[in-house]
Amino acid sequence: MKKIKLFYILLFSTTIAFTSCKKDDDEPDDVAPQFSVELDHLFGSEEFHLDSTYSNALTQPFTPSMLKYYVSNVTLIGTDNVEYKLPDNYFLVNLSDPESAVLNLTGLKSGTYRAIQFLVGVDSTRNVSGAQTGALDPGKGMFWDWNTGYVFFKMEGTSPVIPGASQFFEYHIGGFQGANNNIRQVNFDFNGDILNLAVNRHPEVHVIVDVQQAFYDPTIIDFTTFPSSVVMPGPDATVIADNYRDMFSYDHMHDD
Repeated sequence: MKKIKLFYILLFSTTIAFTSCKKDDDEPDDVAPQFSVELDHLFGSEEFHLDSTYSNALTQPFTPSMLKYYVSNVTLIGTDNVEYKLPDNYFLVNLSDPESAVLNLTGLKSGTYRAIQFLVGVDSTRNVSGAQTGALDPGKGMFWDWNTGYVFFKMEGTSPVIPGASQFFEYHIGGFQGANNNIRQVNFDFNGDILNLAVNRHPEVHVIVDVQQAFYDPTIIDFTTFPSSVVMPGPDATVIADNYRDMFSYDHMHDD
């Protein structure tokens, strides 16, 4: 009889221990570290919107009707100064689609980071890799079939000061070889803030994208003299590429 009682006591104790250690089926699984980059588009100090009118540094009015560009190859700089290149990431930002201005990076490794770098454009390997999917799908309208390569930055619009009847401008900037390499790397730190990537955390980094810089720095774009149609690699495309590199700056970060 004592042996039977002891058996049931041990069985009961084991059941309680197993139950207390078992994860509740309703509890979500741990989520690998992730974070988002939210791109806040401005023109100087005002919000930037398609189909609104702005003035460049020469007080020339213009109205943008399209803005698309690629962000890719995101790399984080750790507090130990070690670089962590994030897994395969290519994003097409399209101002006609507000959701595309939030870049979601998932499946990352834990760590603390003080700075970020990325490309505006698409790296040379992907430019020559044939038909691709996702953000790099040629159907997105950012691939030159005739030139084998991606358009990194595309802006179109109108300005009343542009000579000609249409007063239309189109800047389609690409090119990844030699003097016509218009891929641009952007680097900035978090101004002393620390990005902490950890399981079940989802911080958000806010980045200012000042579109004014594409027309201003280091070269002021004069709509009366600068070519209104730049649709292939060359010196004029490089002028725009050197300008759009400076559009990006860190603003702040927070956890959701």
